[in-house]
This record gives sequence, structure tokens and C-alpha cells, in this order.
Amino acid sequence: MKGLHFKEEVLFIDNLAVIDLAREYSSPAFIYSSREIEENFSRYKEGAREQDLICYAVKANSNLSILKLLSDLGSGFDVVSGNELKKCLLAGADKNKIVFSGVGKTEEELKIAINKKILLINCESESEAKLVNNLAKKLRKKVSIGFRLNPNIDAKTHKNISTGKAENKFG
Repeated sequence: MKGLHFKEEVLFIDNLAVIDLAREYSSPAFIYSSREIEENFSRYKEGAREQDLICYAVKANSNLSILKLLSDLGSGFDVVSGNELKKCLLAGADKNKIVFSGVGKTEEELKIAINKKILLINCESESEAKLVNNLAKKLRKKVSIGFRLNPNIDAKTHKNISTGKAENKFG
């Protein structure tokens, strides 16, 4: 059996009885199925093109074992802080598969990303792009950056989930 299942009214994750894990490690506890993570990643990868980079959003869960497992599977990573970036590198992530996104990046975090020569820094504003450019010049490094563009197109969805219009955060 795989993943989460019941057998004779006992909850199992993979082949481990959750009650036994609770007795050994106490409760509450976080329990993850590496098999389930591997299978989910494989299914996702099957649906992507060969040249696509699948990036795990580290803000969802920055557990080092999970990051290492995903790295071993060939995953890229989307980070939103310098600490998330450091954790990915500690877990063995390929620096050429790390994208630094998010608002409010500090100068120190940007320096780390520039010095580590990660794949891409997503700039969220003109001022951030100028800061990245100035830091890269000072550090004598080349940096790849991306911009989030808002096309001002109405997809005619519900007003509470609308994206792409000028007044929306996401394009």
C-alpha cells in the first residue's frame, strides 16, 4: 500500500502505523511520505515539457529532508527569502535551478543570490531592478533577472480571483 490509508481502523502512512509513530516521537508530529512526494513530482513532471523547469515553492514547506528529496528528483526551487535560498543550497539544490521571487528582498539577500549565481532573480519593481543592477556592478557579477508584467487584460473571471487587469496584483 502507498500513501495515507487505513487498515483495520488504523491509520497508516506508507507502511507505518501513525499510532506507532506518535508513541515513538510524541504528538503532535509532522509526518511526510517520501513515496507520495516522489510520485506526485513524477506525475507533475510527466505533464511538463522536457525543457520546463519545475520549481517547488519553498514557502510551502522548507523541511531540509523534503528539499533534498526534491533536489534529488531534479526539482528547481522558488524562494522568497535569503534563508530559503540558503536552505535549498544546504539541501544540495542546483543553484542553476533556483529562482528568487517575492517582494521586500533586502540588499543582503540580493547579495547572497548574486554571489551564489542562482538562475534568476525576479524583480518586482523598477527600483528593485536598479538595486540588483547596482549590486551586480559592485560585486562584478552578471545576473539574470525577470520581470512580472501585468498585461491589463480582463479574463472575465470572478472579481475576487481576477488577475491580469491593471488594478490586480498578479498579471
